[in-house]
Amino acid sequence: MSTTKLTRRRFLKLAGFTLGAGALVGSGITALCGRRPAIILPETTFGESGMQRKILVAYASRTGFTWGVAEAIGRTVSESGNVVDVRPMQNITDISEYQAVIAGSAIQGSKWLPEARQFIEKYKNTLSTKPFAAFLTCMTLAMPQANKYRTHVATWLDPICQMVQPVSVGTFAGGLDISKIPAWGDRVKFRLSVMLGVWKEGDHRDWQAIGQWAKGLIPQLVG
Repeated sequence: MSTTKLTRRRFLKLAGFTLGAGALVGSGITALCGRRPAIILPETTFGESGMQRKILVAYASRTGFTWGVAEAIGRTVSESGNVVDVRPMQNITDISEYQAVIAGSAIQGSKWLPEARQFIEKYKNTLSTKPFAAFLTCMTLAMPQANKYRTHVATWLDPICQMVQPVSVGTFAGGLDISKIPAWGDRVKFRLSVMLGVWKEGDHRDWQAIGQWAKGLIPQLVG
């Protein structure tokens, strides 16, 4: 039986290699597992003060795609002579100044985001006295043959409709940028879904459909 003598120099060399590799792996795991900071969600106003009505478009978004949808809706609704505030729901503390409200959220686990559900719960009594519309964005509607899922996707708004009856609901494809997803576990799930071909990264929003829905809302909100 032969043995190999482990010299002090060889021991230090191996130890250094092991520690270095461990540091690299550890830093990689930290980078992967770390929670990404939340993106800053902007507020925008369309129209000029003194116009016909003041309308709120309240939104909840994780990666910014739903914010873009909310802005497009707000811009379109303002073209009929209304002042429209587009604001993230977590920044809103009072809705009494608005004559109508449009609320929308990205979907997570077949539900609006938690802050969106909380917004409706908090203001449901006031919302019930105003024209109200709701929309969602989700990646399910970015899948091939998405239209066959649209009826089912619309049921994800049922908990909202049970609290406040909307004059209209909109269901839209969103977008997927895995690098912006805050939680590591969610990034892994989406990465696997992309690898399996369930959906593709990118912007899947249908601006024509969004604009048509927003135009159709105008007489229901200001009529």
